[in-house]
Amino acid sequence: MTLIHILVFALASLPFMWLIPTRWRPQSILFASILALAWLLADDVLSHLDFMVLIGTLGLSIMVWWVVQPPSETMPKRRADTQTLLIIGGGMLLAGLIFAIFNQPSNLMMPIFGVAVATVGVINLPHMLPTSNVSNEIYKRLSLSLIIGLIMILGILKIPASARFFSLALDRDEALHPTGITPLAWLGFSYIAFRLIGVLFDFRAGRLPKDGMALHNFLTYIIFFPAMTAGPIDRVQRFIPELNQTKPLDSARLMEGTMRIAVGAFKKFVIADSLALVALNPTLVNRTGDTLGAWLLLYVYAFRIFFDFSGYSDVAIGIGRLYGITLPENFDRPYAQANLQQFWQRWHITLSTWFRLYYFTPISRVMLRSGVKMPQWLMVMIAQISTMVLIGLWHGITVNFVLWGLWHGVGLFIHKLILDNTRVWYQNISQHRWRRRFIFGISWLTTFHYVALGWVFFALPTPADSLAMLARLVGGR
Repeated sequence: MTLIHILVFALASLPFMWLIPTRWRPQSILFASILALAWLLADDVLSHLDFMVLIGTLGLSIMVWWVVQPPSETMPKRRADTQTLLIIGGGMLLAGLIFAIFNQPSNLMMPIFGVAVATVGVINLPHMLPTSNVSNEIYKRLSLSLIIGLIMILGILKIPASARFFSLALDRDEALHPTGITPLAWLGFSYIAFRLIGVLFDFRAGRLPKDGMALHNFLTYIIFFPAMTAGPIDRVQRFIPELNQTKPLDSARLMEGTMRIAVGAFKKFVIADSLALVALNPTLVNRTGDTLGAWLLLYVYAFRIFFDFSGYSDVAIGIGRLYGITLPENFDRPYAQANLQQFWQRWHITLSTWFRLYYFTPISRVMLRSGVKMPQWLMVMIAQISTMVLIGLWHGITVNFVLWGLWHGVGLFIHKLILDNTRVWYQNISQHRWRRRFIFGISWLTTFHYVALGWVFFALPTPADSLAMLARLVGGR
């Protein structure tokens, strides 16, 4: 999302919120999200695949919605299905125009094909919903298949070699790649996939609304444009009620959203992009010969990545406020925390919460109920390390992201061991203000440097580069 995108999205909220009737606002936000997604795709996706990616995003979302719906007898007949058909069809046609503007010449048959698919699909899907005499187990098996399929797509996109392979296979025009093959991109798919997988897990656990979800509300949740490129990862049970509240854009909300966007844009485009010029990267590592310079690169990178990630989150939250949606917070002073557990409760909060809810807690329960005799400390270690490795792989399937996940997983386990064995001692220390402050200072300093050292694996491409940097930090060459 560029500054132009941010400015247009923010300015468009004024006529949108002031002119569109309240009862039409949820459907209108879906329409706006389809157009915004098309605009973002036109800039970031291979030119021959932009419209197919749009169809794929909507198609996967509609498929998941269909699987998780309750029996049709329990759902009232809605005109919303027809409304959704008109929204998707109109959005597809205008999306085709957007692609034609950004990618000349554009095949106008693709938008027409997309409208035809949307028409047939949305008309027939409600009639194919499960009925009360169909076993729910069938749909639970389908949901598991969809989860596996989404993970496979994530894997293809996250592995650099497979992304390049499919990029070449699907877009053979070498003139478009003067500097080499561009890896296959699916804008925002990590966040889309996690929302869809979360919904499927909630369906399997019986946590979704009993009366189902309107299709246009569900699609808006999946592709809500402020959160497409950088999160936060909201939950459908919280988002849809928020969407249907249709809060007005009064002066307080306008000021709040505008200030949040301004702060986020300043963080990202001024602070983070400036720090990126002197932050840790392979080129600067090779040019830095002394230990002090290496530490400076690391410190700059630590703050650069914070301002980058939190800046984009602030922008998303601010734009959401302008459109009447309060997205969840994603960063809350993570570098000011006294231990690694608190850091992960304040850094990319919605991602950490997602993994805790849909992986850490279930895998812990499975190990407890498996009947296999295993020490509790070993269960905790397996759950924590595997969770952090998966968070690393979410950023990219490389050895260095695995090492970054291991670094944090081991750190969290060590913190738990220390915490379990020092509770009484810490309670006694807490009664003395200066001792408590001294311990907090030491804990904060240790936590910050542990996190900062972990960024070495995150910022550099190979284990050899990372080990060389770590050696330089302790005075090696």
